[in-house]
Amino acid sequence: MEILNLKALKILNANSHFTVEVMLKTSQGVFRGSSPAGESNSMYEVSQFTTGIDKEIEEFNDFLKSLNGRKVDSINDIFLIEKEVQEKFIGGPSLSLSYALLYGLSASLSKEPYELFGSRSKVLPVCKMIGGGLHASGLGMDIQEILVMTVSDNVIESINGTLSVYKKVKDILKKSTASFLGGVDPEGGFISALDNYESLNVVKKAVEEVTKEQSLDIRTGVDFAASTFYKDGFYNYKRPLYGKSKIDRGEQIDLVKKLADEFDLYYVEDPVDQSLMEDYGEVMKGLKDSLIVGDDVTATSTERLEKAHKYINSTLIKPNQIGLLSRVKDYSEMAEKFGLVKVVSHRSEETCIPIIADLALGLNAKYLKVGINRGERVEKINRLIETS
Repeated sequence: MEILNLKALKILNANSHFTVEVMLKTSQGVFRGSSPAGESNSMYEVSQFTTGIDKEIEEFNDFLKSLNGRKVDSINDIFLIEKEVQEKFIGGPSLSLSYALLYGLSASLSKEPYELFGSRSKVLPVCKMIGGGLHASGLGMDIQEILVMTVSDNVIESINGTLSVYKKVKDILKKSTASFLGGVDPEGGFISALDNYESLNVVKKAVEEVTKEQSLDIRTGVDFAASTFYKDGFYNYKRPLYGKSKIDRGEQIDLVKKLADEFDLYYVEDPVDQSLMEDYGEVMKGLKDSLIVGDDVTATSTERLEKAHKYINSTLIKPNQIGLLSRVKDYSEMAEKFGLVKVVSHRSEETCIPIIADLALGLNAKYLKVGINRGERVEKINRLIETS
């Protein structure tokens, strides 16, 4: 593949905020890559735009001109280009460029994007049912996400089962609270006036009903995003859990274990503050049969994972947290070396390209964390359907 032209421009993401898109022109056509952003961010992830989006796009276009005429014949050639990207562009601009090159290269080689990584796994979706925390503008739950996954050898069956629970959750919410109008957060999770405990009960009931109707293995999860309500050594719940609003580190660990036991939580993401690695380990000791998932604590950084891996048994992979596909691949390989379950994840401020589904497939991930409502999320689910 020869790069005929590259151009960066400003576009809107799914949350109506500006991000960057890179357009690549080759003899095969025009290919686009764009980078998402997060509302709930790790303190360890890279900034998407270090000097402001307008100035950065202008300067990045100067760099892109230097790539005209370059030959890209393998994914390693993309990684070589990434080495030339200045540090200030590592974030939204760098990832958008890499995604555009990935799409262009796959077309020139008549391959699927995931095939360029030399692997192919079966990927199951982990989908949000109810949203809270920063994703719900501080309304409803303090917990950021209640999630569901259907474990099946058949990807389509898994998607259908998870979707059935989602529809059941909506039905239960409509009946249980007069204020529920069917609204969703940026990732497609329902927003309601119910508190943490009530919301968990809604999802529990929906899972039980669908399991009974369809005889499926459906599991429940929670993303606490605990760093968003941790301050000065205490976790501060606006909506009390088990009668408590302000609790210390030990009490939070006990609370997570109690919730996991009562609601049979299989997936437990960021149950404690991102700076407290050892506390992740304490949660894992008490929940031996659950996935203890590191996100904010690891931030798709090999440096962070090197320190944190012994305190978790699963990790999220969010490419825009680290900004370069080469670093994403390195992170994925390190996670595999440590025997961690890999979950490739969307961000709250997504774009419409479905590339993370291909990354999940190509990086040999077990799960794709993604919404099952809103068009930019459904694009990723549909990509799993296309490749199943």
